[in-house]
Parts: sequence; structure tokens; C-alpha cells
Amino acid sequence: MITAGCAGNSAPGLIGYSDLNALPSGTLASALKTPALITLNTQSGSLEYWPIRSSGGTNPRTLSAPLGIYQGYGLVASGDEVAIANYNPAEIVTYNVKTKAQSIFSDPYGGPTDLAIGKNGTLYALNLINVAVFPPGSSPSELSCSYINNGQAIAVDNEGDVFVNGYGPGGFMGVVEYPVGSQNCKKLHLRAELGYAGGVGVDPKTDALIVVDNPNLCAGGFEGRMIIYPKPYEQRTSRRRNLAANYCAGTFRLDATSSIIFVSDSTISAGFPLIDQRSYPSAKGSGVYQAGEFGSSGYFGGFTTIPNTLPN
Repeated sequence: MITAGCAGNSAPGLIGYSDLNALPSGTLASALKTPALITLNTQSGSLEYWPIRSSGGTNPRTLSAPLGIYQGYGLVASGDEVAIANYNPAEIVTYNVKTKAQSIFSDPYGGPTDLAIGKNGTLYALNLINVAVFPPGSSPSELSCSYINNGQAIAVDNEGDVFVNGYGPGGFMGVVEYPVGSQNCKKLHLRAELGYAGGVGVDPKTDALIVVDNPNLCAGGFEGRMIIYPKPYEQRTSRRRNLAANYCAGTFRLDATSSIIFVSDSTISAGFPLIDQRSYPSAKGSGVYQAGEFGSSGYFGGFTTIPNTLPN
């Protein structure tokens, strides 16, 4: 279960396309069919999902009634509970897909745009220039870093080390790490990121660090370069793969088996953003998740999977 300590009542991250007509108005899916890729429709404020298939899918099924979240960007899940980063008002909303129970936790440090959850249930909310930490049953605290003033994505590893990918003073673009238990960050000396930063994540099976960027500046060509760093995160041991994004790769999530990677893909050719599905770590396949046809309205923000494996 996701818990936190403080209760209260350029667009960041992925904003993608969704279809409000996936099911008749007011109709909810009778039961969540797993494994599932879950997203938030930021026009209706409802959670929606696609059953995970090798080809991807269209027309996500409605999973919840409107949750009152219209600027939700990052999603993570633990068990049956989904946590959603709501940028405005600044809060984290949790929703249990089985019991339908909902909780709201205020973020006192800014508007969250991405989330990560550790193996011990601690939630980490990225607020562009800092990180809000929500340990289970305790009050939140703040991590700040002078190297980052525009965070793009956040991740946590098996040991509780926190990673932020983003931009900073002096033209910095890369990943910083907060070692577990430390308030201080350090730059990781990884391969230079190219073009635009995409995201950062951790493979819970191997504890490898995953970094995605867009070498051709989201203008087509080589977009979605994935670099995998086994611990201790050295350039010489890294592996590079091409996720073959249509336009601009961003936030990503792994499935519970660490055999599939889902990547946000803002694409001009299709007219709206998508979620690409590739095998992990080989980056093979061409599955795509989207909704409806051209002209339908609605947007989705962030995504996660059920089931999954912590950390995610």
C-alpha cells in the first residue's frame, strides 16, 4: 500500500492523446484485466487502461470515476494502488483499483511532475527544482540540488538512492544522484546526453540505471536512445539501444518482469503523442498504445503498469 505522512486536500512530463468515448458515458470496466497499462485522462479526470498486448492497443477502457485530477503527469503503482502526481493543486492522489479508495496528500514543496516509489514504500515526487520525499507514516521532507533547475524524470534504486534527470546551470544536461540517507546530490559521470533529455529509471531486477535521450532534437531520425548502465554506472560497461521513437521519447516505465519498456512518444506524424512498447533490454518490437481516431478530444498524463515490481 502507498502511504504518506502529510494529508491535505513547456508542459512537464508526458501529455498524450486519449478518447473519452472508449466506453459509453458513465460506464466503468467491470474488472481490471491484468497485466494492464494504466493512464490518467486529464480531460475527464478518470483513470483508463489498456490490456498489455504485443501490438499495443487503442481505445483505453475507463477504470475509475472522475478523480478531480486535470494536471496529473507522473504515475506509479504498488500492488493495487496507483499514485498520481497532480501539478495543480500540488498533491499526490492515490487510488486503489480494487477497493476504489482514494487519498490525497499535499506536496508542500511545489507542483509534482513525476513520481518514483522505493521498495520500502517511500514516494519521491519531482517538483522540477527539488524532490519531495514521503516516507510511509512520516511527514514529508525535501531534497534540493544546485545542479538541477529543470528536472525531467525521477527514479530510485533497490538501495534507496534517488536519481533525477534534467537540466541545470551552465548548460548541464544529465543525471544527479542523492545517495540513500544524504541530502546532498552529486553528478553522475555517464555518457553525454544528446539532444534533449528523455528520462531516467531503474531496472528492479538488476539494479541497472536506464537513461533515455533524443539525439536528433526531437526532429525525427535517431530519437529514443536508451543507455543501460550496470552498477557502478560506468561508461565502459554501458549498452546502447535504439527505442525508435516516432518523434520525441520521454518518460518510461518497465513491466513487472523487466521484459517490456513503455516509452512516451510525442509524435507529429500521428498528430498526437503515443506510448511505444518495446522489449527490454533489446528494444525490439513496434507496439503502440493510443486512443480513438483523429479529431477525438482528451489527453492523458503519465502511465504505469499493474502488476509491477518495486522500485518503479
